[in-house]
Amino acid sequence: MERLLHVYAYVEAPFDLVTRLLADNTAAVLQHATDDAAEQAGVLSRTLRVAVGGFEVSRDVTIEIGEFDPRGITRSVVPLRWHAESGRLLFPQLAADLEVSAVVFDPPLTQLTVDGSYEPPLGALGAGADRLLLHRLAEATVHRFTHEVADQLRRLVDLIPEDERL
Repeated sequence: MERLLHVYAYVEAPFDLVTRLLADNTAAVLQHATDDAAEQAGVLSRTLRVAVGGFEVSRDVTIEIGEFDPRGITRSVVPLRWHAESGRLLFPQLAADLEVSAVVFDPPLTQLTVDGSYEPPLGALGAGADRLLLHRLAEATVHRFTHEVADQLRRLVDLIPEDERL
């Protein structure tokens, strides 16, 4: 049973600028958006932490970054895959696209979307656990990651003088 995830965030900056910042160094942007991760040639390693039901859950994961792919004049995609570094039988692998798309040109607004899917592990037992708790954990993890990437892109935009942002 495939489970879908869809999370988005906005960056108040022109699409072309956000795309250029992400395309010029995808790994660095994603690296800075993660907590104390170590960059390794297109692979990031990080600890994902989220609070669910009053408990903090954490797991070390590896994030594989695909090639930046411009798909038209208002949309670009970066394929991502992540999986737990240990206990891989108990935690699903997520396949997702980080999409950057133009929403509004004036004032400029760019949307970041992570669209992904995973298969709950351990068959029927895993599907039941996924319905009870694990899907919320997966959603919270992807939500945090997406918003961290948006925050990092906002910081990079803020470093560029306003008259040079077009």
